[in-house]
Amino acid sequence: MKTIILEELFEGNCYHICTNGEESPIIMRDEEDFRTALNYLAITSWKTKTIIVAFCLMSNHIHTMCICRSREQAEQFIKLFKQSYSTYLKRKYGLRKALHKIKDSISLIDTIQYFRNCIAYILRNSISAKVCRKIEDYPWSSYFCYFRDCDEDYRSITSMGPREIRRVLKTRPDLEDCPFTINMEGMISPRSFVAYEIVEKAFINSGRLFLFHLGTCNDALMEYEMACKPLLGVNDTDLLSSTEKIAASRFNGKKIAELTNQQKCSIIKTVFFNNKTSIPQLSRVLGLPRDIISRILSS
Repeated sequence: MKTIILEELFEGNCYHICTNGEESPIIMRDEEDFRTALNYLAITSWKTKTIIVAFCLMSNHIHTMCICRSREQAEQFIKLFKQSYSTYLKRKYGLRKALHKIKDSISLIDTIQYFRNCIAYILRNSISAKVCRKIEDYPWSSYFCYFRDCDEDYRSITSMGPREIRRVLKTRPDLEDCPFTINMEGMISPRSFVAYEIVEKAFINSGRLFLFHLGTCNDALMEYEMACKPLLGVNDTDLLSSTEKIAASRFNGKKIAELTNQQKCSIIKTVFFNNKTSIPQLSRVLGLPRDIISRILSS
């Protein structure tokens, strides 16, 4: 299989950005809510010059995978989206600051394996939540953007007048140069704002590899790795101390520096599940390549 590195796919940094569903009330109750949230996601990406490569909208939280210049840009993106959608919820339901206290998780995607796993995790979110049995049964994700042609009837947003933009998109009519397209129901086409070409290249332009990865993704592991753990965190010193204890108990008092790579690999999962850690942090402490750690955790 051809080897790909993230630097070949895009410029900048890739982040998994999500809101914490455990603390959130239901914020999308009907089709209009989901459609409006999707439109705000697209408009926010355009206003903040953020590139969206994947997304999934759930009833009480959202997942996005974005390419940004910096973490600050990623923070600006999710902040503006929450402000816009909170205003909509206040107008429709009278909810004040519905998303104000909800925490965000922003995780750096730094390996191709992590990139692929994150795509699978986001697109499978509706299955993990038992909303549906198949990914293709859920309409509020970017799944339908990849490895297919767009055959729906869309028109350009630039063809809409200010009043129509305000009425349909529920936003200020300052979208004169917005390149996106919109359908007859008033929903912006995901294919017009999702950078699906990047995802397709990440899977070596193979639809079969893409579907295979979606089918074999470990949802429980990815939930911990991408959603729960980033909200927690552990410093390198504490992780090093914990890992030294695991190594000593497993290999007759040996220190990490005395372990072979094979021995280090054998304790990766134990260290991972015993600590609030991440793939980059494990790589620093164990001295192993990130792609090897990612592969072991995904197996």
